[in-house]
Amino acid sequence: MIPIVVLASGRGSNFEALQKAIEHHQLNAKIQAVVSDRPEALVLEKAQQLGIPALAVPLPLEGDSTRSRRQKHEALILDKLKVFSPKFLVLAGYMRILTPSFIEAFRSDRGYSRVVNIHPSLLPAFAGTHAYAQAFRAGVKVTGVTVHLVEPDVDTGPICAQESFSISDCQSESEVEKRGFAVEHRLYPETLSWVLSEEFVFRDQKIFRNRSWGEVRGERMMQPKEGPYACQN
Repeated sequence: MIPIVVLASGRGSNFEALQKAIEHHQLNAKIQAVVSDRPEALVLEKAQQLGIPALAVPLPLEGDSTRSRRQKHEALILDKLKVFSPKFLVLAGYMRILTPSFIEAFRSDRGYSRVVNIHPSLLPAFAGTHAYAQAFRAGVKVTGVTVHLVEPDVDTGPICAQESFSISDCQSESEVEKRGFAVEHRLYPETLSWVLSEEFVFRDQKIFRNRSWGEVRGERMMQPKEGPYACQN
């Protein structure tokens, strides 16, 4: 099984979905630990109940600047991670922006980062926080979910998978969120099942999934995106 560590800041519904997929042998991974920047985060309690190490690493209060506090915080996390030796970091509602040096600690020899994130929109649309609310307030009829590898710029990086869903009949932000969570909890483990095993080719900042390992040609393109981090699947 592939060793991973989950970073989360909230209630941990995606963490639960990943652990369920592991238990059902749908995801060849082992969650070595859950780390949160918020000691009160419900995800830590859920991890403890499952016998998974749960670590609270809050942002240090001391520091000359926000940058120095972020650097100290990430240094603390990296130190805690040493004992777990994760191959990948999986972000599941982690609300802190990672610094370039932190991401570089998980840079593969092939050039991509081994840090994966799930974002509640069809990136590059509605980047940043509260993406479901952004979509609802913008009056769009369709939004979606994106799984991508993490790069220093916020909500960028090679796109691994995207799935859209209609919100034209949603009457509230909470309805959009509920519909989105259902997609997230299925799409994330499905995508990680091939991302964690690195069954893809990384070329020109694009991810090409290998449905049969070693073969790229003949693959059907799904959800082509504009910009430097387009994805072929």
